[in-house]
Amino acid sequence: MPAQIAAVSWDTVPAVVNVIALVVFAGALCWRLDQIRRSGGGLQALAMTVSISALTLAFVVSNDSVTLTLDSVFAGVARLAYYALLAVGVAALIVVFFFPGSAVTRERRAGVEAVPLVVALIGLQVSLAFIPSDMRDASVSHWTVTNWGFALFYLIASGYLAYGFVACVRSVRKYLLLSDGYLKTSLILLSAGLGLLAIGSVAQIFYVLGNATGLFDAPGLLTASRVLAVLGVVGFLMGITYPMVRSRLASLTSGRRRKRDAERILPLWSLVTDAVPEVVLPTTGPMSPTALLHRRVIEIRDALTQLSPFLPVAFGYANPEVQAGMLRFAVARRKDEGSISGEVRPVLPAGEGGLEGDAEPLIRLSEALSVPPPDYDDDDDADDLDTQVLDAEDTEVLGAVDETAELDAADPAQGSDSPTERLAESGGAHRRDNADSTGSSASGH
Repeated sequence: MPAQIAAVSWDTVPAVVNVIALVVFAGALCWRLDQIRRSGGGLQALAMTVSISALTLAFVVSNDSVTLTLDSVFAGVARLAYYALLAVGVAALIVVFFFPGSAVTRERRAGVEAVPLVVALIGLQVSLAFIPSDMRDASVSHWTVTNWGFALFYLIASGYLAYGFVACVRSVRKYLLLSDGYLKTSLILLSAGLGLLAIGSVAQIFYVLGNATGLFDAPGLLTASRVLAVLGVVGFLMGITYPMVRSRLASLTSGRRRKRDAERILPLWSLVTDAVPEVVLPTTGPMSPTALLHRRVIEIRDALTQLSPFLPVAFGYANPEVQAGMLRFAVARRKDEGSISGEVRPVLPAGEGGLEGDAEPLIRLSEALSVPPPDYDDDDDADDLDTQVLDAEDTEVLGAVDETAELDAADPAQGSDSPTERLAESGGAHRRDNADSTGSSASGH
């Protein structure tokens, strides 16, 4: 009983795989048609669409109800349509995966591949005519392949499929040498699936030849052919769906992350656009998380550029908490004094990594702004902020002193007019100037 249950379960595996393949190919066909509608395409895009369409129809024809309907019109036409559609799909795949060279173009290879395809289709039609009507819907077995018409039909079908799969594997291997990342993973799955399908077709050829000629009977070859076909279809489907699934998951993940970043950057956006409202772009309707984040980054950077005359030089290298205080004072001055003449400069340069890198320093500043500002009740508290600003400026000066000290060590003959002494004098003057200005600012508080 367990053996019978296992046998029945195994018999249903190809049917389940066919249904899954039908759903996947139907979805891939819709995706390809949408891609063509959006961006068009050349011969490769057309060949991919033809391949997916043919393979989708092939799995539709393999459905039992469709097979019975077609065979009721003409015995064996369902099997002929199934293998003919598979042949067309594989021929189109050869064109899709063809690696163009200096001597042979994709267009020329498509013309060359039309010859074996037409020969195979004619051979399938002719060999079907020599199969008795009562055998045309029979499955491959030791007894059916003894009929030469039946054997010839499967030799032509399996032979062309094996040729097509091997050609695809050879082309995919060339692309593998130039690929990396997820594309390489997809090509490996495709190559493995196509290779298993090719081996399965070759195993079926040997099984048919052995029984048709009476030289040997190896049922294991037929079983291996079916197992390899199922595994090959699974590998092929994983290969073609992996990029689509990965792209979709990446899009969903990126959308959630950018939506979260757009919310994290909102405190900074609200502060600077309240001071410089003219930088806010007109709203055209609902926006995706990516578009919303991109827009807020642009508006914030435009506003910071307008506020840059109110910001000290130390703003660029101060920590986010100090930057938040500086920006609040700059916004307050902008509201009180309006725009002033002064040097306009870029503020908080973007990092690497596209939109995320552009938004990263702004998000850090926005998170610092989300903390309530301190309440300066007396002059001592106000002096604390001024001291932090001076410390940030001294850090830059001391860093420059360390660099020029190396020059002094390398050339001690500079005397009292060495770079270190000159920089120290200028740094002291810079410190005194800032102390005077911040002292007057503190007294203003």
